[in-house]
Amino acid sequence: MKTEIKSKVQKLIESYNEVKKDITEKINAWKTDVIYSLDYREEKIKELEDQALQLDDLFNKKIKELIVKERESIIGEPEKTPADYQIQISNALKFLELAGEKLTDDQAYNILKPFVTDFETMALFKPVVEGLSKKGGLDIWNQFNKTFGKTEKFIVILNNFRVAEETADGLFNFKDLSLAGSIRSKMFMDAIGDIEKLVTGFDVA
Repeated sequence: MKTEIKSKVQKLIESYNEVKKDITEKINAWKTDVIYSLDYREEKIKELEDQALQLDDLFNKKIKELIVKERESIIGEPEKTPADYQIQISNALKFLELAGEKLTDDQAYNILKPFVTDFETMALFKPVVEGLSKKGGLDIWNQFNKTFGKTEKFIVILNNFRVAEETADGLFNFKDLSLAGSIRSKMFMDAIGDIEKLVTGFDVA
């Protein structure tokens, strides 16, 4: 798998910053102007601030659309499942329960092999195997890496998308120079960077 989500986000931010810089310079020019009346200058500044608000709205919409598009590209639509898929899941659960506390990674993998690329279903199997492994005194991620290694990475990718979506809300804010705004921006970029890093090293096969 591959994604260029980070570079796409950075290009969008750079485009925003260019326009923001232009508006800021014009506002500062009107603030220091000594030719026109105060009322006229304030009117022009207000017009520019309104442009800045429209800029924020436009780019906040763009960043959300970008995240949605990248999420769909990376995660994709669920594959069509066979008619007896629920029966297969039910049978797999029975086999896991029969193995009980003595369940090994190889056994779990063989039982769940039909579902290994269906990461959402694998995430549902996880607590079942986790319950059995705890009874046997095992750590699911360390002892069942063959079975759930890719599932774990997929869950981390999903969690990072959740963080990116939450922190993207109001990401572009012309007037926000607060520490909270800076922290939100950093959290957003960290999540985007983690998504690209995880996806690039993720093999669904």
